[in-house]
Formats: sequence, structure tokens, C-alpha cells
Amino acid sequence: MLLDTTFFIDLADEEKAMQTGPCAAWMRAHRHVPKRVSVITLGEYAVGSTARETMRFFRGYQPVSLGAATALAAGRLQASLDFPMGENDLWIAATALRFGWPLVTRDKVFAHVPGLKIIGY
Repeated sequence: MLLDTTFFIDLADEEKAMQTGPCAAWMRAHRHVPKRVSVITLGEYAVGSTARETMRFFRGYQPVSLGAATALAAGRLQASLDFPMGENDLWIAATALRFGWPLVTRDKVFAHVPGLKIIGY
């Protein structure tokens, strides 16, 4: 499965507050499931932290790079939508769809993407 930026921001907030919240509970319940992170999410997270902090925070997650097939999937996805999706969200949704992975998020925009399986937390 692919984890969205909102999940990681919420997880970081839980860790900073030293509280066990829904993200930590979700992680415990899914500890044996491979967890992937888009390089787009790495970039979004890095806006609020250093490169070193970002890489440390994402240690243990499988990074997913973009490529030509994902770019084509993103373009076709945007063409199929009746609303302009934010560019980063478009890349994340296209990545999940391309590989057939569910997306772990609380971001409501993804609910409008046909065929994208959403997992809440």
C-alpha cells in the first residue's frame, strides 16, 4: 500500500506530542504489510524539515520513484477527471492506481478518483 503525505504529517504530529493516535494505531495493526511512500511525499514532507530529518523519518518505508509510465498514468488520470486535481495529489493517485495499491489517507480529494481504493486511519 501507498501512504499519503497527510498520514505522515499526522504521524509526526503524534510523535511530537508523544501521544498514541490513529496513525500509530494503524501502523501497529498493519505492521507486517509493506508500506510504500512516493518521492512526491518525501518532497512535500521536506518542506517542513531538513533533508537529514526527512530521510531519518522515512527510514524503513519503500520509496517509489516516478517514471514515464507513472507520468503517462498521471496525464491520463487528469484528462479523465472533471476537476483540476493538485499536481502532487495527481502524482500520488496515479502511482497508487498504476501499481494497484490502496492509498492510506484522510485527504478527501482522493475520494473523487475513480478506481482508487482509499484506506482511512
